Amino acid sequence: MMDRSDFTVLAMRYLLTFFLLFSLAAGHAVRAASVDVDEDGNLSVPENLRLVTSQDMAALSRLSRKNGVPILLMFATEDCHYCKRLEAEVLGPMRLAGIDPQRVILRKVMMDAYDTLRDFDGRERNAENFAIDQGVDVVPTLQLLDATGRELVPKIVGYQTPGLYDDYLEKAIAVSQSLLEKK
Repeated sequence: MMDRSDFTVLAMRYLLTFFLLFSLAAGHAVRAASVDVDEDGNLSVPENLRLVTSQDMAALSRLSRKNGVPILLMFATEDCHYCKRLEAEVLGPMRLAGIDPQRVILRKVMMDAYDTLRDFDGRERNAENFAIDQGVDVVPTLQLLDATGRELVPKIVGYQTPGLYDDYLEKAIAVSQSLLEKK
């Protein structure tokens, strides 16, 4: 038989569990709401969450040197739903929070949206070949680079849910920053 204090402890545990689960579900619902669906049923990223698309890595290199921060490239393709979700649920909100350019230069490389881009050496290249040379063969892929285009930490490949992704990305950015400070 339970006394009053045992019942109170049990009730508090259930309430705490309920509120934790509700908070997690609400957080995922808010993030999931960040991705729009157009009239054809395709996912699209709201304008305010879209990343700046870069076709000039040499310009990013100069900006990285000037600010002393790493470059975070998101490699994506137009038809990649996971790319759109990553942009809307993680990277877009990071950009809105002011992470760019105080800690990292955050840009997107669309592998299939344009014919050429300028690489870190200033050469005109096919965007898909640039991505392949960077070791990118799956989208979405995030790559943290120094001003020369050298990878600072291992690539972050794929995306499922926000969950621990934010923390993992924050740690990768922090490690990249510390590596640049040691130079």
